[in-house]
Amino acid sequence: MSDRFIKFNDEQLDAKQVMMLQDLARLLLKDEQTQVKIQKFPFYNPFSNTLITSWFWSHRPHHIEQAGLKTDVLLAAYGYQHIDIDIVNHVLHNDDFHHTKFFHQLFKLLEDVRILELIRKERPSTAKYIDLRLDTRLAFTDSQINVYKTKTVFTDLLFLNLERAFLSQNFYDVPSIHPTFDDVLVNMYQYLPNIFQNKTSEDNMYLAERMMYQVDDLLKEDMLNEYYYLPQKLYEDIQATTFEDLKRTDASNTDGNDKHQSEEDAETAEAETKAADSETKGGAYLEMELHEGENSEVIADNDTAREGDSTDDITDMMTKKGKGSQNTLDHDEGGFIGQNQAFALEGINKNVKVEWKVPNIQPQHILDYQHSKNDVQFEIKDLIQIIKKTIDREHQDERHNLTKGRLQKDLINWFIDDQYKLFYKKQDLSKTFDATFTLLVDASASMHDKMDETIKGVVLFHETLKSLNIKHEILAFNEDAFEADDREQPNIIDEIINYNYSIFEKEGPRIMSLEPQDDNRDGVAIRIASERLLQRSHQQRFLIVFSDGEPSAFNYSQDGIIDTYEAVETARKFGIEVFNVFLSQEAITEDIEQTIHNIYGQFSIFVEGVEHLPSLLSPLLKKLLPVSYTHLRAHET
Repeated sequence: MSDRFIKFNDEQLDAKQVMMLQDLARLLLKDEQTQVKIQKFPFYNPFSNTLITSWFWSHRPHHIEQAGLKTDVLLAAYGYQHIDIDIVNHVLHNDDFHHTKFFHQLFKLLEDVRILELIRKERPSTAKYIDLRLDTRLAFTDSQINVYKTKTVFTDLLFLNLERAFLSQNFYDVPSIHPTFDDVLVNMYQYLPNIFQNKTSEDNMYLAERMMYQVDDLLKEDMLNEYYYLPQKLYEDIQATTFEDLKRTDASNTDGNDKHQSEEDAETAEAETKAADSETKGGAYLEMELHEGENSEVIADNDTAREGDSTDDITDMMTKKGKGSQNTLDHDEGGFIGQNQAFALEGINKNVKVEWKVPNIQPQHILDYQHSKNDVQFEIKDLIQIIKKTIDREHQDERHNLTKGRLQKDLINWFIDDQYKLFYKKQDLSKTFDATFTLLVDASASMHDKMDETIKGVVLFHETLKSLNIKHEILAFNEDAFEADDREQPNIIDEIINYNYSIFEKEGPRIMSLEPQDDNRDGVAIRIASERLLQRSHQQRFLIVFSDGEPSAFNYSQDGIIDTYEAVETARKFGIEVFNVFLSQEAITEDIEQTIHNIYGQFSIFVEGVEHLPSLLSPLLKKLLPVSYTHLRAHET
């Protein structure tokens, strides 16, 4: 079973933040498939097409965290483009020195200084972010120096003092570490400013070697900590791969399982960081001066979409491999159409196999359904009235007391109304409510303590929409945790309420078949439901997700938050209104609320007891239905 509680270093992942970083990475690397992860040290892996940022910036003020992460992306992207791979490998395989950790980190420090100055020159708007980064690093370095002053190991202390000199650009205050180093450091600090004349990786290698020749014999132990990182195996593989080979690496080889990488290769940086990945692809807006414009590749033409009809066979169990296969199912009910590339199951979902099922209605379900209906009968009436008031388009022959139009017979407003509302208009043709709904229910094991309340909520929606003759679809989703592996992840979609039969009385009891299963891959289910919604001809499409905000499946974990967020954002770009309903009888924790807000933004409802759902739903529906009767009247007036 997968991890249930989606945390990273005991903190919730900010999905929007990661998406913003991903947009920046894609801009810099000119690759729309680049993914972003948060681990220990920043670097870029061209084989997995993954850019790593550092958790060093976590738990800091927001502006510092943003500056640090953005400059991590800049540093990793520019570093990949401007660091000489041959030189790096020469450094990594240099056997002239005893203290290799010190040497490697020293070289990487010099390269970071060079690359940051290059970024500052090429992109002047980044200067404030770089300065804030350097100030934060300098404060951290000073704190570490104070720690190591009390220790008898001088290697880390020496490195930290050298780092402080480069970060602060202060080469006049020569530190006193130990009498053994005093004369050496006085001499060394005279040529350290040469860093600003270094234009290449080779220049920095020679500077690092010059420093090593002076201190290597004086050091007794190698570095205890790692402040800068060179992923050795990765650089070796890059060197072994020609530039043309890298250019030919396409999306099918960017999942970390490339032919150039063995299992040992994959354990380089990832193993050392011991952190969950946060793989993603996506679409947030970049919030800094570097990015002008916005992503806009999700506009599609749905003119060719068709509605399902009664001749479709909804009882068949249908399977479809994740969209790498580009297979399609020419049928609306009981299958994933798969014609819209924006909702393709790619990347982390490329091995998903979707299985469609239609649960049978058992005799007990009929009795249980009637009990559930009785439990929410008052809420059904309330919700019907709320929706009616929101969407009502009743025809009126005339509208009176307007500021323009035909002069009405009743002129009393002349005496009592300062706005002189003395006119009337004949009412135009009434506008009808043209919307459809899909209810998507998380049927994973984490819902076991919320399923009873969720079922009541689903019954409430179903009965309400049925009473209003609004066609809708109800789907439940889960992933088979026991069958899922690296090659295939079976995801089951239960068609609880068929769209074409949704307003029929006999279909409702199938809702009682809902029960907690295994895992949940929310991003996949949202993409499937969204694409099916786009096949409807309605002007407005609503996707209501009943979920606890904890996506968790095979190799999904932390990535699930990002993947689900991306699926939601893509659906919204196509005009689908997506919101989450969290139903529970228990108190809802702040952590869960934050996770759901990260995914769904402000369009989420937290309900402690289904009896509160109508009142909480009312303002949301009014917000999501922009052509409400009230709005119409105000506009015409």
